[in-house]
Amino acid sequence: MVQRASEALFVPPREFRPRSELAPDPLRDRLAKVVEESALSLLDPRRIQAQAEDLGVVKLRRVHHLGLLVTSLVLSALERQTDTSGRWLDAQQVYKQLGGPDAGKTSFRNRTRQSAPVLQAMLDRQMKKLADETDDFELRGRLAGFTNVLVPDGCAFKLASVLSGYYPGTGNPAELKLHAVYCVKTGMATVTETTAGRVHDNEGFAPVWEKGALYIWDLGYNDNERFVDAVNAGAIPLQRLKSGANPVALAWYDEEGRHPITDSDGRPMKLNEAAQFAVPSTGPFDVDVELRDAAGRSIVARVVCIPYGKESGQKQEQDRYYLTVLPRDIFTVFDVAEIYRLRWEVELFFRNWHGALRMDDVHRLSHPGSVKTHVLASLVAATLARDIHAGLSRISLEHAQTEAACAATSEPHRADPGAFPPGGPRSIERQRYGRSGFAAEPRR
Repeated sequence: MVQRASEALFVPPREFRPRSELAPDPLRDRLAKVVEESALSLLDPRRIQAQAEDLGVVKLRRVHHLGLLVTSLVLSALERQTDTSGRWLDAQQVYKQLGGPDAGKTSFRNRTRQSAPVLQAMLDRQMKKLADETDDFELRGRLAGFTNVLVPDGCAFKLASVLSGYYPGTGNPAELKLHAVYCVKTGMATVTETTAGRVHDNEGFAPVWEKGALYIWDLGYNDNERFVDAVNAGAIPLQRLKSGANPVALAWYDEEGRHPITDSDGRPMKLNEAAQFAVPSTGPFDVDVELRDAAGRSIVARVVCIPYGKESGQKQEQDRYYLTVLPRDIFTVFDVAEIYRLRWEVELFFRNWHGALRMDDVHRLSHPGSVKTHVLASLVAATLARDIHAGLSRISLEHAQTEAACAATSEPHRADPGAFPPGGPRSIERQRYGRSGFAAEPRR
């Protein structure tokens, strides 16, 4: 078939006319304002320089401007990683672009190592700011009754072997371990501490308990003394129960109520024995146990079990036991298991630190002072990224509320070209869920 010349030359109409680079762009201007406010509130070189002088880090102004130097360290953590230069050379390049003097590599690196106290002060101030300014948007539905949700965990980073004397590791000669307490409410760590990779996670967690907060930790943090301390302080711990743990079982519960657990002679039974002979043999179960620490203190806690059956062609999984004090009149057995899944957020959080913030660049460093400065700069960059994300989320929420108001009045709403996200008929539906994925309404 011969194609007509008019059809061959047909050009479909352009549905979108690109905006001139010089023309005002409401969306770009609105997003740029959020980024600018967050960045300048944290990375003001003059204020950082004054803070360094107050801390005694800067006594004489010589070659380098410490305010610009700290700013370049933080910004280099947010830049795309280069294949050959490395973090410090990237930071020095940013330093020159910001107006810093041209100096040698040794002079620049020596000065960066002296900036650790300033970075630590910035990190503490920024973490407090995020905690104070963040609302309870993430704590909804079944999480609404908690003052906070905190998840402790640790993450190891490989270091150069020459640092094995400072940071001995387990899988590698030298490792740096970063201990953090992740806050679901703010999406950031509230406490951070660096140790050698050989230090166990359990030793790196010494919390100041927050009353009414839910603490979720994995098997590496199993400690009866810590669990009893948390309960006595008014916190609500939730953890996996190790297979070797075998507390005394007091009673099991079902729809009909409480059923005491004793053997044929009326003596108390251990949990493992009760799971075999006293509680229902199929399906999940919910029991009260007596938890006792080495000092002789005891409390009544709750153990729930979620059985995992073997499917064809799959490996047999062990049943999951969870130890907690969550009230059973509010949280079912399945609620407990689902809430424990919030612990996965800290794994995603550490993954972001590894790659997006160039934390894993520490393997290039051979000086302990450089390692400390590197880690602190990446943590400050993480707080900056989180602050920008919070500002963009506020814009998105305002847009969703506008759509909801228009829908309630049955008035057509034309999307504002400066709104974020633009259009988006399901924006209000997305606002019902936070990072944790819990709906605003509790499941019944």
